[in-house]
Amino acid sequence: MMVDGVILAGGRSRRMGQDKALMLLGGRTLLQRVIDVLTPICTNLILVANEPERYAAFALKTAPDVFPGAGSLGGLYSGLAAARSETVIAVACDMPFLNASLLEFMVEQAIEVEAVVPDLSAATLSPGERPKAKQLDLHPLHAVYRRACLAPIEAQLRAGDLRMMGFFEQVNLRFIKRAEVLRFDPQLRSMVNLNTPEEWADAERIVAAEQPPSPNR
Repeated sequence: MMVDGVILAGGRSRRMGQDKALMLLGGRTLLQRVIDVLTPICTNLILVANEPERYAAFALKTAPDVFPGAGSLGGLYSGLAAARSETVIAVACDMPFLNASLLEFMVEQAIEVEAVVPDLSAATLSPGERPKAKQLDLHPLHAVYRRACLAPIEAQLRAGDLRMMGFFEQVNLRFIKRAEVLRFDPQLRSMVNLNTPEEWADAERIVAAEQPPSPNR
């Protein structure tokens, strides 16, 4: 299956105080870390950004917001609209621990549905039961969408509703449950995104612990 990768880089990074996409973690920018994971599994990569000149060094196709000021939902719409493939992996630019195997598994689940979204909640549901919002721990910016989502997202945006998951009731969904995620990502790091200096410090500790020891001189 051909799949495009959409990376959302339109956030203002207010809590971090600088452009997170360009911050270095373990010698690579956050954006480069995302690119490195997506490149082997995606046919095309699209960066949703309103200031493409900031990211010119990455040589990515960029897409501006079709609906300016519409937040993450608007960014998702812009990425889907710019995609060449019917299936799209959508992630944020500040996710340093993406797991390629988990993303590939999610793409496989998108054959008969319009959206595949991780749900890390521990709720136990009966077969066929649709979970209530309070039961969910969804991660819509670590998800797989098909371009069939464009119409319901556009309708929602034109109605002034910017809720990231507002259109979910209008599409066929496949929730990737916590137990399924754990098969690929036992430490549940793949959906971690970095918003604050404290979260950045935690990520630095993780990256430092994963570095091989320096050889004795």
